[in-house]
Amino acid sequence: MLAGGPILLMVAFFSWPQTSEVGKDATDILFAEDRMPLMMMLAIATIGIVVMFGGLYLLVQQMKKGAGEMHKQMLTIAGMCIIAALALFMAGFGGNVNAINAIDFEIDPADDQAWEDEEDQAISVRGSWDASNSGWAMMPVMWGMAMILVGMTAFMMQKPSGMDYMWSLLMPVGLGFSLAPILNNPAYFDMIFPVTMLTHIVIGGLMIAGKLTAPGSSGNPEVAE
Repeated sequence: MLAGGPILLMVAFFSWPQTSEVGKDATDILFAEDRMPLMMMLAIATIGIVVMFGGLYLLVQQMKKGAGEMHKQMLTIAGMCIIAALALFMAGFGGNVNAINAIDFEIDPADDQAWEDEEDQAISVRGSWDASNSGWAMMPVMWGMAMILVGMTAFMMQKPSGMDYMWSLLMPVGLGFSLAPILNNPAYFDMIFPVTMLTHIVIGGLMIAGKLTAPGSSGNPEVAE
C-alpha cells in the first residue's frame, strides 16, 4: 500500500493541467479542459491517497503492538495526523469537484437551475476553487507531522542499523514536506512532493521485499534499554 498509493498519486499530480496558476488564470484552465479527464485524475488521486494513508495507518497500528506506553501515545497522535490529512484531502477534493461541476451547468437567466450569466458562473467556480485550496494547503502539514512522528518513534524504539535508517529518513522528509505551504514556493513543492512520494515507495518496496520490518511488530519487537 505504501508503494502503490504514491505511484497513483504522482500519475494524477503530473497529469493535472494546472501548475502554479492562481485566481482567474487557474479557473480559466478548468473552463478550457474537458470535465471527464479532470474527474478521472481526481479519482486516481483519491484512490492513491486512500491506499497510501491506509498503508501508513496500518503501519502505525503494527508498530503499536510492541511499543511502550509513551511510544504508543506518539503513534496515536501520528494516526490522528494521518486521519486529519485525509480529511483535508477530501475537503480539497470536494471543492475541486464542485468547481468542475459548476462549469458543466448551462447559462440561462430564465432557468432556476442554471447560471444567471457568465459572471455568476465564474464567481461560483472561483469560490469553490479557493475553498478547495484551503484543504490542499494544510494537508502537507498534517501529513508531514505524521511522517515525523512515525520516524521519530521508530528511531526511539530501536537502535537503527542497516536498512532501519530508512525509518529515520521520514523525519527530514516529513519536515521538508510540512514546510511547503509556509514557504509558498511552487518550485519547492514540485521538488519536495516527488521526494516524499519516493520515500514512501522505497519504504513500501523494502517491506514487501522483506528487507525492512516495522519496529514493534512481532518480528521486530521494541528493545527496552
